[in-house]
Amino acid sequence: MSHPRFHFVQAHGKVLLFTLLISLSFPIGSALTAVLDPLVVTWARYLLAALTFVTLLACQRRLVQPSLRDLGRYTLISLPALCYFVAMFVALQETSALDASALYTTVPLISALASMLMLQRRIGWSMAFALLGGMVAAALIIFRGELSQLASLSLTPSNRIYLLGCVGMALNPIVVKRYYRGESFAHLTCWTLICATLLLTLVAAPRLLATDWQQVSLTLWLGLAYLALFATALSFFLFQQGSVVLQPEQVSAYTYLIPVLVLLTGMLSGEEIIWRQVGWGVLGVLLTMAVMVLVPVQQARRA
Repeated sequence: MSHPRFHFVQAHGKVLLFTLLISLSFPIGSALTAVLDPLVVTWARYLLAALTFVTLLACQRRLVQPSLRDLGRYTLISLPALCYFVAMFVALQETSALDASALYTTVPLISALASMLMLQRRIGWSMAFALLGGMVAAALIIFRGELSQLASLSLTPSNRIYLLGCVGMALNPIVVKRYYRGESFAHLTCWTLICATLLLTLVAAPRLLATDWQQVSLTLWLGLAYLALFATALSFFLFQQGSVVLQPEQVSAYTYLIPVLVLLTGMLSGEEIIWRQVGWGVLGVLLTMAVMVLVPVQQARRA
C-alpha cells in the first residue's frame, strides 16, 4: 500500500498536469472557434473524448453499461462543467475576455464557500486569506498590474450569466467528490463524457446540422484532436482523480496558475512579457499555491 503522503502528492501532480493541459488549449481553441461555432467545437471535443474512452475500455473488455441510477449520477457529475461552457458561450457574445478572466478568479473562493455548505467543512483563516490573495495575484497578471481597471468591471446581464457559469465550475470538484462511488476512474470518465455528449447533442443539434465541416483544415482537425484527447479526455481523467483525494478549494485554486502558464506559453512562442507588470502577480500565485498545498498537510498532522 502506498504512503498516504505520496497519494496526496500524486493527486496534486495530476491536478497540476490538468491545469497545464487546459492552459495549452487556449490558443488552439481560439483558432478553432474563429472557424467553427464554439458550441460545435465543444460538442466535437466531448464526442471524440467519449469515443476514445469507449474504444479503450472495449479493447480491454472493461466497457460495462451502468444502471439507470448510475447514469443519472454520471449525468449529474457532468452538469457543472457543461453549465459553465453553455454560460460562457452565451456570455461571450457580449462579455469581454478581460471581464471573463477577472470573473473566473472567483471560482476557488466560491468553491470553498460551497464546500462549507455542501460538505460541512470548515475553511481556516489561513486558507481563506490564501484564496483571497490568489484572486488578487491572478487579477494582477490579467490586468498587467493595473488593478484600477477592476473599476470598469460591472455586472452586466452577460457578466451575470458568466458568473453563474463560474459557480458551476466551482461546484465541479465538489460534485465529483460527493457522488464518486469507488468505480474505476476510466469507467467514471467514460460515462461522464458520454452523458455530457448526449446533453450537448440535444442543445447543439441545429448548429451541428448547419456546420460546413469541409471548411475545417487538416491543421484545425489536429487541433481538435488535441482538445479531445488531452484537454478533454485526459484532463477529465486527471481532474476527477484529483477531486476525489484533494479538497475542492485546493483543486479549484490551481486555476490561479492558468494566467501564469499562459504567460509562459506566450514567452516560449516569442511574445514579449513585461515582468514589472506581472511579476508581483506571478509571485503571489506561487505563494498561494504553496499555502494551498502545505496548510492542509499541517492541519492533518495536528489531527
